[in-house]
Amino acid sequence: MNPYPARSAPPAPVRLRLYAWAAGLFLGALEGVLAVAVTGTRDAALPLVCVVGIAMVLGTVAARPLARHAGRRPTGLATALLAAIGAGLAAGLDGVVGLIGAGLTGLSAGGVLVVAPLVCHELSLRGHKRLMPQAMALGPAGAGAVALAAWWSPVRVPTAWAVVALAGLIYLVCALRLPESPVWLVRQDRDVEAFEALRRLHGTLEASVAIDWTRLDAEMMAEQQALTPAELRVPEVRAAVLTGAVLILAQEAPLGAAALVLAPLVVADLGLGSGAIAVSAVTWVGLALLALALVTRVEQLRFLRVVLGAVVAVLGATFLVTGLTLGGGAGAWTIVVSLTILVASQSVLVLPACQGAIDPRIPPWLVEAQRRASATGGALARAGVLVAALLIVVHLGTSVLYWAAFALSLVSVVVVLLRLPRELKV
Repeated sequence: MNPYPARSAPPAPVRLRLYAWAAGLFLGALEGVLAVAVTGTRDAALPLVCVVGIAMVLGTVAARPLARHAGRRPTGLATALLAAIGAGLAAGLDGVVGLIGAGLTGLSAGGVLVVAPLVCHELSLRGHKRLMPQAMALGPAGAGAVALAAWWSPVRVPTAWAVVALAGLIYLVCALRLPESPVWLVRQDRDVEAFEALRRLHGTLEASVAIDWTRLDAEMMAEQQALTPAELRVPEVRAAVLTGAVLILAQEAPLGAAALVLAPLVVADLGLGSGAIAVSAVTWVGLALLALALVTRVEQLRFLRVVLGAVVAVLGATFLVTGLTLGGGAGAWTIVVSLTILVASQSVLVLPACQGAIDPRIPPWLVEAQRRASATGGALARAGVLVAALLIVVHLGTSVLYWAAFALSLVSVVVVLLRLPRELKV
């Protein structure tokens, strides 16, 4: 039960908001370094992209049991430290050691995708503005900062990794300033410490009320079950799982993160120079700030925003193909604008709206299984689309990628329009 009206929901404590924002900036910075590496040497960047993608998936798998048994705070600190170490190795060394560093950074990013939602949810009070949509909205800002810092450096890729290491350190500092999750502490029969954690963040009065909700959450977490085929026979569960799959499709099918990662490469191939890349990076930062402003003011109508984002992605992909047929300078800038529209559709509308969108539709005893499946499935889909898009560019050319993006965006909008209106009760 939310004690506040939707429009007057108070913000979370500053420390918690900074933690969420740092997590989003770090995840975006990792996409930014991939964009810089791909633009430099697309063929050599393929192993890097594969290593980071696989490591992210493995990170989502490994972080969940670690957070359950060791605690949210130690797991968050370990992922942040791993990010800084891995990015530092990738910045300072080439070859196999550099790939190992990139893999460690990808592993930490997968851990962040699991730990950050737990920390944001369990340290917030009921009725606070949701934090993970804000975190994911800031991803393009992290990517833009990396691109801007690297593009004017004589050593672009090491500079980009250095910025990622800095983002990891910022995330580490923000994680250090937070207490352990009170829900996890209650599950360990450490109720006094749980109350103290709440009091440190929210004050004595709020903590006195929140501790009861924390105990209820802890009891429910103790009752969590795996998602089995028998559960899928329940119509409500099956419908929620199907909607979750559609949301992943909406996030990744219209290129998803690949639109941002491959944008500098496309701009370079079009011969528009570093100025166009800088303009794109600045635009990403602006889109991130716009998305942050949107999600902090509008928390409702999440499925409607996903539908709108899918439609905008189709428009962007249409302009992408149009730019290909136009040719010349006008066609080149049309392609750049189209890629920006694709990034905007994801960062401003779709990605923030998808965070926790189906949690209320999942039975309470399956919430953890659903979150685990969403984190791993989302990371797997993102890595798959990014690797496939890069393979298309390397072996078939960017023109084929434009048509593939157009086809995938059409598939995405058709599936979204067939499914999500049922959730909207239209």
